[in-house]
Amino acid sequence: MKAQIVTIGDEILIGKIVDTNSSWIGNQLTTLGVQVDKVISISDNNIAIKTALKEGLASVDLIILTGGLGPTKDDITKKSIAEFLKCEFYFEEVLYNMIVSYFKMRGIPITDAHKEQCYMPEGVHLLENKMGTAPGMLFEVEGKYILSMPGVPYEMKWIFENSFKNELAKINPDNQIIYHRTIRTIGIGETSIAEKIKDITSKYPDDISVSFLPSLGHVKLRLTKKSSENPKAEIDREIETLAERLGDYVFGFDGMTIEECLLNEFTQRNLTLAVAESCTGGYLSHRLTAIPNSSKYFLGGYVTYAYEVKESSLDVKNDTLIKFGAVSEETVKEMHIGILNRINADVGISISGIAGPGGGTEDKPVGTIWMAWGNKTKQYTEKIQLGKSRLINIEYTVMTAMNKLRLFIIENYPT
Repeated sequence: MKAQIVTIGDEILIGKIVDTNSSWIGNQLTTLGVQVDKVISISDNNIAIKTALKEGLASVDLIILTGGLGPTKDDITKKSIAEFLKCEFYFEEVLYNMIVSYFKMRGIPITDAHKEQCYMPEGVHLLENKMGTAPGMLFEVEGKYILSMPGVPYEMKWIFENSFKNELAKINPDNQIIYHRTIRTIGIGETSIAEKIKDITSKYPDDISVSFLPSLGHVKLRLTKKSSENPKAEIDREIETLAERLGDYVFGFDGMTIEECLLNEFTQRNLTLAVAESCTGGYLSHRLTAIPNSSKYFLGGYVTYAYEVKESSLDVKNDTLIKFGAVSEETVKEMHIGILNRINADVGISISGIAGPGGGTEDKPVGTIWMAWGNKTKQYTEKIQLGKSRLINIEYTVMTAMNKLRLFIIENYPT
C-alpha cells in the first residue's frame, strides 16, 4: 500500500508553525508497512484540497489529511471532501450529544458553529477522538481511502493510534513488515562513517537500505528492511556489527539522546557533574536537565559571563584574564578547577568562547571556543574553531562538550 500525507494550513506555508504531523505520521506508516510516496503542504482552501485529493488518488492507495477541521476552521476540509465525492451531508446526532455533554460539564455554552460541526458527509466512517470534538473521517473511494484528521498534534495522534490503526489492518491485511534500527553517533561525520563501514554495507542485499541522517554535531545511521517475514533478527545482527566497527563514536541506539547517554554513564558509575559556562549561557545545563532524573548526577553549574563573575564565582585569577583573556586555555583551566572546588563534583567541564556575531579579533575570530574538562587529577583542554552563526556555535559547542564528558568517563572510569 502506498500513501500520501497532506497537511493543510496557511500557517505552515508562511512559516508560522512547523509541520511535525507529517514526520510523525510518516514514521507510523512506515513501521506499519505502508510506503509513503509523497508529503505535501497545501493552502487552507477548497480548490487546493480537492486538487490534492484528485492527484493523490491517481497514484496512491491512501491519502491522509490533517488540518482544517473544527468550528474555528469552518470545516473547510470536510466541505471540500464532500464536494470532491459529490455527496450530501447528514446530521450526526451521537456526535452532537457528545459535544453537548462535554461542554455542559465544563459550563461552556454550545454555539451554532459546534452544531454545524456535526454535519457529516454521507458514506463517512467516523473515528473516535477522545482528545477533542472533531472526529477522524475515513472514506472509501473505489478501493482507495481518504483519512481526514484534525491538525492539532495530540488529537491527530490519538485518532491514529486508537481509532485508525485497527481500520488500517482491515484495509491493508497483506502489509509487509518494515523494520528499522538506528545507530546514534557523535564526533564523526557522515562521509567518515560511510568510509569506515563500506566493506560491510556494500555486501547488503537489495532489501536492506542504509540511510545517513546528519544533524548538528551528530549523525544517525539507519538500517531498514522490508519483508513479509520478521526481519528483526537480521537487522539487529547487522546493527551490532556496525556498532562494533564504529566503536566509541556510537553513543546509543534508536531514540536515545546524548543527554540520556550521559545520565546512564554517570549514574552507572555513581559519578557527579558540575559545569561552568560563559559563551553558551547555560545552554549546556539546560540540555542536561531537560530529561528526567538528571538530578541523580548533575549537581549544578555557574554561568560566568563577565570577568568579575569568573573571578568571584570560580576563582579565576585577574592576572590570567588580563594576560590571556576570557577566551583562552588558561582561563578555562581555572574555570574548570573552580567549578569542581565550588560544587565538589567528581567531574566538571568549563566553556568560554566568542559565539558571535560580533566580538571577534584577528587572533580570536568569531567561533573561537575553548573548553576544559576532567576531574581534580586529570584535566584536558581543546580549542574548536567554528563559524559566524551564534546559535549554531552555541549548539555545536554543547554537543561537543557532552561528547567530551562521555568519552572522559568511559576512558577513566571503566565499569
